[in-house]
Amino acid sequence: MQETPDGMEAVFLALAAGFTFGALGPALRHGLVTVPDAELGAFHSVAMGLVVAAAVAAMAGQLDDLRLTEAWPFVAIGAFVPGLSQVLFVRAIRDIGASRTIIITAVAPLLAGFAAILFLDEPLRPWLLVGALLVVCGAMTLAWEPARPEGWQGIGVLWALAGVMLFAARDTTARWVIGEREVPGVAAAVCLFFGAAVSMLGYLLFTATPRRPLRRIAHTIRPFVPAGLAFGAGYCLLFEAFERGKVTVVSPLNATYALWGVVLSVLLLRRTEAVTPRVALAAALIVAGTAAVAATR
Repeated sequence: MQETPDGMEAVFLALAAGFTFGALGPALRHGLVTVPDAELGAFHSVAMGLVVAAAVAAMAGQLDDLRLTEAWPFVAIGAFVPGLSQVLFVRAIRDIGASRTIIITAVAPLLAGFAAILFLDEPLRPWLLVGALLVVCGAMTLAWEPARPEGWQGIGVLWALAGVMLFAARDTTARWVIGEREVPGVAAAVCLFFGAAVSMLGYLLFTATPRRPLRRIAHTIRPFVPAGLAFGAGYCLLFEAFERGKVTVVSPLNATYALWGVVLSVLLLRRTEAVTPRVALAAALIVAGTAAVAATR
């Protein structure tokens, strides 16, 4: 059987990452129902993601020759994304719901694509502009939505937008670092999660109060295990895709998580998520926009 070209492998891996990241939002929302603490939810999802990535990397033999001189940039990136950015992401899910947060963060691939054009010399093509227009239309559709889920807090939109900027920076920076460093994709994800876990643990220690004693960390992990499994798998798939494809291809295909997030929210979170036709239209427009960007390959 003829081996699949790297370009097609990148497409399949990016689409698979999109599904797992789409499952992350509903899984976190479910965990927050049991443990309504965004910071603990962020830490547990990152810590479990580290366990998943480390297990996959060990089975693939990608940790055997890993050197600190090659790995430290990924650890540094991880301290911010998915480290501190995960706090923003979980707060947004708590305040505006999983489906809306995921739709907003789906704008990140568009920003990553333009950053790759500016800083990584990837080409600008007409479909990228078409995709940008569709993404903007989707964002405006969501912004003008009259219905709001129960417990809506407008500040959640700001948390999500701040996360968008960090996610876009992650995609471009990670692709650049992967191109410069000899670190396999899953091993890079392990380094990323390690940096994230350290930064999140430091955050919890710094913000520890009588309301959130540190002993609660060990007693609140179970509701966030599904989120951590999805998180770890998603990053493994995404970094393997970045090893094989350009940001302007991988990042938009990964953004199908917006559509999966809405679908899974409808199926799993009917009681807590008000997924209206306008929300579905916004997701469809943004996914169509990212697909148009992917056509630039």
